[in-house]
Amino acid sequence: MENRSLKRSLDGLSPQAMPGQQVTGTDAKSLLGATRAAKGEPPLPAKPPRKRLSWSKRRVVVSAAALLVVGIIVAVGIKVVLASHRVVTKNTTHSAPALASAKIDPAKLGGEGDGRINVLLLGIGGDGHSGGALSDTIMVASIDPVHKTVAMLSIPRDLYVRIPGHGASKINAANSYGGPDLTKQVVGAVLDLPIHYYMQVDFRGFKQAVDAVGGVDVANSTKLFDSDFPCDGDHGICPFSLSAGQHHMDGTLALKYARCRHGSCGADFGRSARQQQLMVALREKALQLSTLTNPLKVANLIDSVGNHVRTDLQLPELQKLAAIIKEVDANLTTTKVLDDTPAGLLTSGSRQFPAAGSILLPKAGAFNYRDIQELAHSLFVDSYIKAEQATIEIKNASPKEGFEAAVAQQLTAYSYHVVATSSVPDRTRRASVIIDRTGGAKPYTIRYLKQRFNATVQSQAKAHDSSAPAEPDIAIVVGSDYNLAATSPATTTPATNP
Repeated sequence: MENRSLKRSLDGLSPQAMPGQQVTGTDAKSLLGATRAAKGEPPLPAKPPRKRLSWSKRRVVVSAAALLVVGIIVAVGIKVVLASHRVVTKNTTHSAPALASAKIDPAKLGGEGDGRINVLLLGIGGDGHSGGALSDTIMVASIDPVHKTVAMLSIPRDLYVRIPGHGASKINAANSYGGPDLTKQVVGAVLDLPIHYYMQVDFRGFKQAVDAVGGVDVANSTKLFDSDFPCDGDHGICPFSLSAGQHHMDGTLALKYARCRHGSCGADFGRSARQQQLMVALREKALQLSTLTNPLKVANLIDSVGNHVRTDLQLPELQKLAAIIKEVDANLTTTKVLDDTPAGLLTSGSRQFPAAGSILLPKAGAFNYRDIQELAHSLFVDSYIKAEQATIEIKNASPKEGFEAAVAQQLTAYSYHVVATSSVPDRTRRASVIIDRTGGAKPYTIRYLKQRFNATVQSQAKAHDSSAPAEPDIAIVVGSDYNLAATSPATTTPATNP
């Protein structure tokens, strides 16, 4: 009865709310006060007014929240850095100027190709495999940072080369003798190209990298069968076959596809072509998943493969390179394999060096890499040379008959624009000279030529005779000291392939 009376009292005091209308905070306080009064209870003490935060205190709160967000970002960054310590090694050679600055100072450039980013990709067996340190995959991936294109050149493991400090041996032995740094030196000499970085991965790391991106999609052009394919750990024989057509490959299948070389697999040359195909597919999948531009995903990828991958690309360079690679059009990727086909540049050298076993030599002659170097530079075009398009004339001042034509052929292969050749009356000059008629307007070309010919540079104004043909921008007076057929570093200590 008392409760009903109280309810009627409260109903009488309640505001007449319209359907769906909410009771305000002020009305609620009035109801509570009336209820206490009906019960004979004293009113509640008045609450002190709530103090609003001053702007300075609110700024502290905002700053704390911002620091929390920054802390999360930093934590992710630290995770990448800590993970990278297992992967990244010190670069003991020349880094790519293109990853240091968007616009390169000509004085910072080495030889032709230094305007690109040249990465040596090495594949090794790793622990548990016979000859686990031998680099049976040797590939140079070269990125043009200006036009956002990539070219890849595979070098067969059996190419017979001179290895500094170790005599002559198969090129895959360089990694066993002196690791990736020595291999960079040897490959750079063979290709006449600055090798800025290396990335080395063993079998297990390659499998884990493919699995980390959820596998790759590859179109196999022909049925493969290798009756001599080794089992895991290279113990015993486990024949491998794969039908022609489209395949989604996990890490295990991708590794077999990359290693297959006997039977219908096309020997080392077929294997190299499939490895290039897998590199393109792996890049595409990583970009689809934004792996290369997501720090946390990069850290997770490093976590999964960190014990099986090494590189001397430093973390800031890796991030810049990832941003460049993201813009590369896969359809513009150029691939080439050095081989011993009739149109190829290599031939068997087993008769010439019987003690070396099954080896390959340049068709131009043992340790003569001129043709290979011209091929490499026709693939890895330096954008600064192409952009300046300086016209060049070659003047032979050496006793070598017809030397001007041979020099012109080489420079043309290196993407220089040679427009004229001739011989000078005095053919006894030893040192080469470069004559610059551009007033310094072609600084990159002059820089490269000065280094190539180890020459002094002389400035000369162009002739103003309008009736005569325009003089080329640059004249190169070639002396006898210029070595056209560059070779790998000479050594005197004989070596055998380990």
